[in-house]
This record gives sequence, structure tokens and C-alpha cells, in this order.
Amino acid sequence: MRPIYLYANTNGILRKIAVDMAYLLSHKKIRLPKYYFEDGLHFIYSDSKNSNKIEQYFLTKDKVVKEDNDFFYFDIPFNLNQVIGTSI
Repeated sequence: MRPIYLYANTNGILRKIAVDMAYLLSHKKIRLPKYYFEDGLHFIYSDSKNSNKIEQYFLTKDKVVKEDNDFFYFDIPFNLNQVIGTSI
């Protein structure tokens, strides 16, 4: 499986944050350390009906499905093959 990245744009600087792939593949959830969470974190993915249409899926506090002392957990509402992993 190829790595998947979250993107964050802070003050015009685009950063990549690697997703914990081992956890994602075994639990079908994104496990994100709390210290990585910030406004504007998103995936870039292609639409399932139109592969030429590129969308952004933002991770926000209201999308947290579970939380513990160190991590936020998010469901991923689309197929992992739709995530665009182009390195920027």
C-alpha cells in the first residue's frame, strides 16, 4: 500500500503529514496524534463518479468519531484508492 498524506496550508506553506497506514488498514479509521491536528487538514481525492474531478475532504472536530488522551480517530468516507497521493 502506498503512503497517504494529509495536507495543511499554513501561511502559504503547504505541509504533508503522513497517515498511520498500519492503523488505517487494520481498523479502517485514521488515527491522528492530537498535536498534529489543526484547522485546514485535508485529503485530496478524486470523485468516484468522475475521476477528473478533484475534491478536498477536511478533517474537522465534528468528524472525530473517537478520542483518547493522545489521538483523534476519523472515519474515511471514501475508498482509499480515490486518495491522490501525489507528492507536492
